[in-house]
Amino acid sequence: MIKTIISVFALFAVTVAAQEHHTVNLVNRCGQGQAVFEVAGGQQFTGATNTVNGPIRGGLAWIKGAFGCGNADGLNCGDVEFTLINPGTDNGNTQNAINYSLQQNAGQTHTFKYKMAFTANGCNLSPNNPGPCTGPTQNVCPGAFVGTDPADGIVYQCTASNVGLTITFC
Repeated sequence: MIKTIISVFALFAVTVAAQEHHTVNLVNRCGQGQAVFEVAGGQQFTGATNTVNGPIRGGLAWIKGAFGCGNADGLNCGDVEFTLINPGTDNGNTQNAINYSLQQNAGQTHTFKYKMAFTANGCNLSPNNPGPCTGPTQNVCPGAFVGTDPADGIVYQCTASNVGLTITFC
């Protein structure tokens, strides 16, 4: 009986320790507005450090309440878009993907208004981490989706568990 209880407890501890989670750090150096990220379904996170239990599908981060940025979906301002999913979960869909968006099509209006940078925590991005976005073109915003072509940018990817992000604005 005691061995059974210990075995069940050990299995529970391993399961809890192995649960998927992703920590997103938001750094706002703009002196105005609030760094925020939103996940699919519309839930917004505004703290400096946020841990989400489970996968993050369709996340995007921007500065809210300044620069004329929208309160939802980062409209009118550039954003960092990301999906964080552990290997072997989500019906086999493994994806840690991050990109800059300055897209101007299909109802998306994202315009460069502040510097942005991201770093993946816990994996090496392929191709290599792009560096900061410092302007409205791909020359100064590496890999950014710009203009009206929805396929003109680069999605930076890696495969690892519990990947986190640090996203810095300004």
